[in-house]
Amino acid sequence: MISLNKTIAYTKNWKHTFLIALLLGAVVPVLLMTLEPFDSSNSFAYKYLILSGYAFCIIIPIVSIHPIENYVYKVQTNRWFILNECIYIISTLFIIFVFSFFYHFFVVSGLSSFTSELIWNFITSFGLPFTPIVVPLWLYLRSKYGQIEVPSYDKANTKHVKQITIIGNNKSESLTIFESDFIFAKAQQNYVDVYYNTEHGMQQKTLRSTLSNVMKQLPKAWQVHRSYLVNLDYLKTVEGNARKRFIRITATEETIPISQLYYKALNNRLSNSSQELQN
Repeated sequence: MISLNKTIAYTKNWKHTFLIALLLGAVVPVLLMTLEPFDSSNSFAYKYLILSGYAFCIIIPIVSIHPIENYVYKVQTNRWFILNECIYIISTLFIIFVFSFFYHFFVVSGLSSFTSELIWNFITSFGLPFTPIVVPLWLYLRSKYGQIEVPSYDKANTKHVKQITIIGNNKSESLTIFESDFIFAKAQQNYVDVYYNTEHGMQQKTLRSTLSNVMKQLPKAWQVHRSYLVNLDYLKTVEGNARKRFIRITATEETIPISQLYYKALNNRLSNSSQELQN
């Protein structure tokens, strides 16, 4: 089962968002002109020009929603989850359907009055048939141009400032530590092993929980792999190649596998940290 709290790549760049909007905006008019579904084969004045107008029904919502999704991305400390992507796609798709309805109603059909039932009939009869074509391409483009960002190293973040309590599925299971003392967590079936720093070195506590539940309680935790959460302040090296990638963190010799997107982001973090130390 896919965790809705899994971090995925996010398309933050305005240039890429415009490009995605333009590509998707071109798909629907081309389909209408070539396949001629829904009686679009009927001849009428300026047919191709009018059908091309559907592109704006896609471009405008995607571009208009981008500042909102960028704000959510920033609030979530530059993290984008599968749940965010699902909400974004569904809500933006609905707005696209509504824009397309009004364009179809007033411009293409030239009608003067409508009801909510007409909107719903349009969505189910005209909008949904295009969904299996547009949405997979949309998701592919957002993944292709998206990236994962990780915060730069900040020495102030390593100081003991804030205490947090991690609670397992059983309320009696809990762990209270300084936020900066969390090192990494590892999922083991229905349990999560939490490793943290103490005066006597690294300690470990096992909680009956899921990785996604633990991540909600750890602001400094980054899910670099489906089975691991890591405090990036303990990042030591990024190693591996295109087929096998992993990181090493201080306080342990255990290697932690990472995804390809994190490989690039963590390499950039280490590179920037080294430059800051040299300056």
